[in-house]
Amino acid sequence: MINFQKLQYFCAMVEEGGIHKAARRLGLSQPPLSMALKELENDLGCRLIFRQGKNWIVTEAGTRLYEEGRAILAKMRGLANRIVQRDDEIQGNVRVGFSTSCVAMFQRLLPKVAREFPHVSCQARFSDSERLAGLVRQRMIELAVLYLPLDGKEFNITPLQPQRLEAVFSPLLPPPPASEMHLAEVCQWPLMIPRRWNGGGIYSILSRALQLHGLEPRIICFSQNSFVLLELLERLPAVAIIPQCETEGKRRLAQSYIYELADPLTPAIVTLRDIWLSRPALKMTEMLAEDYA
Repeated sequence: MINFQKLQYFCAMVEEGGIHKAARRLGLSQPPLSMALKELENDLGCRLIFRQGKNWIVTEAGTRLYEEGRAILAKMRGLANRIVQRDDEIQGNVRVGFSTSCVAMFQRLLPKVAREFPHVSCQARFSDSERLAGLVRQRMIELAVLYLPLDGKEFNITPLQPQRLEAVFSPLLPPPPASEMHLAEVCQWPLMIPRRWNGGGIYSILSRALQLHGLEPRIICFSQNSFVLLELLERLPAVAIIPQCETEGKRRLAQSYIYELADPLTPAIVTLRDIWLSRPALKMTEMLAEDYA
């Protein structure tokens, strides 16, 4: 008989790509998961998962069970909250993730949430986009705000307002001569650039632009955290290339100069498909879409 526990075990095995990783995620030993898989296959009369060498292969029937099971588990997890929470009351804890180049969005969002929904608490994670996508996939967080592109048909993706890149000059440098500058002019000075661990995101966009113009700047620092780069400008005579949202409302170290790339950065709200979101998470997505539509 298919039950909640077996579905939970099976979905974890599919998402983690193996029994060992699924057991570690669930805090269990491997035998209960192996037994659950065997019982599910006996109940349904078909193979759900098999190994081909080192590969973990989910069959067509297994894929259908996973998709249906994930939706059922999401509804079951949210059932208690939907029953006990009044229509006019929004409360509880919401787990969210923000790219380290989208921290300013969280700083703008949280005061609004605290003011409008005083019974909501927020547990926030900050990491690179690839890691956040994995946390959403594993249901460790309900939603993430990160920069596109993002691979994965299992996600709902809500694009937000595209962001320009700003070149922010250290006060230790001579004042730049123009109110707007071309990338070639910015590259006269040492640069500090946000970069994911896998090299994507802002770094990829800048790399294409630099190659297009035949530029080889001196890059003295990469960091996942834009705020770290802004703080370093107090001590280093350099230029930080920062997303527009990270400098809005902040004290300017010096007047900033904008270089608009042909391919702007696109932040997005990312959630799992076919999953029940808590009411606080839904309200957060609405607020973010309203602020950055």
